[in-house]
Formats: sequence, C-alpha cells, structure tokens
Amino acid sequence: MRTAVVLAGGKGSRLNYVEKALLELHGEPILNHIIETLSGCVDEIVVVARDEEQQRTLHLAGVRIVRDEVRGFGPVAGIYSGLNASSFEYAFVAACDMPFIRADVVDLLFRRAVGYDVAIPYPLEPLHAVYRRETTIRAAKAAIERREGAIMYIVDKLQANYVPKDEIRAIDPNLCTFVNINNLEDVEILNKKTLCD
Repeated sequence: MRTAVVLAGGKGSRLNYVEKALLELHGEPILNHIIETLSGCVDEIVVVARDEEQQRTLHLAGVRIVRDEVRGFGPVAGIYSGLNASSFEYAFVAACDMPFIRADVVDLLFRRAVGYDVAIPYPLEPLHAVYRRETTIRAAKAAIERREGAIMYIVDKLQANYVPKDEIRAIDPNLCTFVNINNLEDVEILNKKTLCD
C-alpha cells in the first residue's frame, strides 16, 4: 500500500503570492494534474497546506488535506506533517509545482525504496522521492528541533538508494517528471509547450 504526499504550502513569493498549486495549466489547476496522475499509482493522497486558510482553499474530492503542524520550516515541516498523516510505510513526496509527474517513475521509486529509508533521484530531487514513514518522521522531527530547515538535513540522516536519472530517462526520456514551475513565465511557456503533454 502506498501514500503520496503533495506539499502545497509554499507562499508563492516568486509568483506574486498567487497559490502555486492553483495556477492553471491547460485549463486545469496544477494540483489537479498531479492528483490525477498520483491517484492511479498510490492508495491514498495527502496534500499539506501551510495553514487553515490555505487548507480551506484546496478542495479536492478523495484527497486528505492537512496543514503544517510546525510553522516556518517550509518543506521539512510539510514532509513531517504529511508523513504523520499517512497510513502506509512508504510515501512518494512531491512539490505541488511539478505538473508532469510520471506514474511509471513514481512506481520505479517505490520499488527502489524497498529496504531503504528513501529512494531519491540523483542528481538529487528530494521533493520527488519515496520516503519510509517512521525513519523520515524521526529525521524531520530532529531537524525541526535543531532549527535545520534544509531538506538535505533529513536525507543525510537516512539510508538512501540513489536512483540515477539515466535510469529514469529510460522510461521518461525528457525527464518531464521533474519539470517544475518557478514563476509565471514558466506557466506561459508550459501552456504552449507540448514536450511533456
């Protein structure tokens, strides 16, 4: 059984404070694209919002929406809260700005995670990786207690299986699964682009 945790709590500072998860791509919010893909390859989906207000904004059928238990720690807090809310041993953790996540890549990472604490693409993509619930919760809690906000503080504490992107390229030649949106120009470009559609 598998969980997907989608981190939607970013403030969108590079997007004029627009909710990144709700930016439209091909007429549909980015988050919807992600949920649609993930619903076909996991058993539950948890979306992590930054606060109660954002939690109310993100209405998605069949998706559990929780909020950061700890404020001010960005993705570390999101991973901690999302895994605390998950039901299964392994969870795929992704940022909400990756509209072209590939189910077959997610499946590969779940398979590569067995026997490890994390299966992470290399070069590193810590917000497109599969984490073991208990060990990652402990590492995230320790990071928060030590006031360490960098995701790599968590990864460095885990037994990792690094999955080369060349291996991923065999099933996703253009590595579309890693494409992310950083600004409004990216949205405009991706709305015109067909490479990853």
